[in-house]
Amino acid sequence: MHILAIGGAGAMGRAALNAVRDFPEVERITIADIDPVAAKAAADEIGAKAVPLTLDIMDAQALDIAITCSDVVLNTSGPFFRFGMPVLEAVLKAGRPYFDICDDPEPTLDMLKLDHQAKETGSTAVVGIGISPGVTNLLALKAYRELDSVERLTTVWNVDGDTAAAEMGQKKDKAAAAYVHWLEQLTGTIPVYERGAPQFRTPMEPVTVNYPGRGKRDLYRVGHPEAITLGYNFPELAEAPNLMVLGPELQLFLGGLANKVNQGELTVEEAADRLAQQNVSGIIGLGGLLKILFGKLRGAVELPEAFGLAEGLKDGKPASVACALMAVPAYDMGACTGIPMAVALRLYIDGKINQPGVHAPETIIDPDDFFAAFLPYCRLPRPPRSVDELVRTDRS
Repeated sequence: MHILAIGGAGAMGRAALNAVRDFPEVERITIADIDPVAAKAAADEIGAKAVPLTLDIMDAQALDIAITCSDVVLNTSGPFFRFGMPVLEAVLKAGRPYFDICDDPEPTLDMLKLDHQAKETGSTAVVGIGISPGVTNLLALKAYRELDSVERLTTVWNVDGDTAAAEMGQKKDKAAAAYVHWLEQLTGTIPVYERGAPQFRTPMEPVTVNYPGRGKRDLYRVGHPEAITLGYNFPELAEAPNLMVLGPELQLFLGGLANKVNQGELTVEEAADRLAQQNVSGIIGLGGLLKILFGKLRGAVELPEAFGLAEGLKDGKPASVACALMAVPAYDMGACTGIPMAVALRLYIDGKINQPGVHAPETIIDPDDFFAAFLPYCRLPRPPRSVDELVRTDRS
């Protein structure tokens, strides 16, 4: 099997490929990147199976040739609101299997609408199979299946958690693509699906979540594919919000940056640079900000790194179920995002993902299969001994 890894020289691509190279079925990995130096460095890291390829994915002819020469395409080249659709369209035209980590809501629905084209060419495409979206969708699906009917299906990622703290603790001179994505999804309005219909909401809007056995806490809306795909695929839901766990100071800091973008005082890129540099004008100095960003919020309900929460009815009575991820591969967003895509490829090779079409994770991946395959990669804060230890279920 020959894998084409578009954007494979980045942190998330390399994390995925460090797992994929160990699959015995994979004979060759082509690491495609617009930067030849980065592509070669990544190929050297991955080892004997890997070869570098200089590729501008906006060069349609070069992209078509690279795809045609491969058996499966992995795409980690963001931002996906710019590059997601062109790559997927080219892959479907060639009839190849496809996996990506698309974390932007704007192209997600357009990508899902290519389902008919994928079925015509026999291509199986899974969009958004990282940590969030991806793992969060499957946690939500496990929770959804426990109730007789579901009114609200919530996905959450924890910016107070260890993974986000470790990522943000790396001081940067300029924002990475993930920071640009984050600020893009905290400004303007964000798309959601409610009762099967598209709607728009305001990012950073507080939403009260009652976690079974832990209590209530206000979380904050962010634009993300989960709010699109879960609401789209389960049209009976009143709402499928994607939320962030934030401490109050970080919420104010991010809210301030978002307001400046909305008022035209900063571009998204400039706001992302300020976040990367951890600059706060006025009262809070850098040392204080770091303490705020990475310290635990005293007195607040502590929540897991990532979870799905279903609220509805069980046996005719109000009920809620939360399924939480209790271990991760590393306190590193590259590993947390890239390895789930590698696990999805493993399931495809094993014949457990085989339906043609363009799919969100929840419509093609069985969560039990996924978490069983994900288990060996999860090591922190300690290696879980079973899927039940990896995914904790709390009920009320």
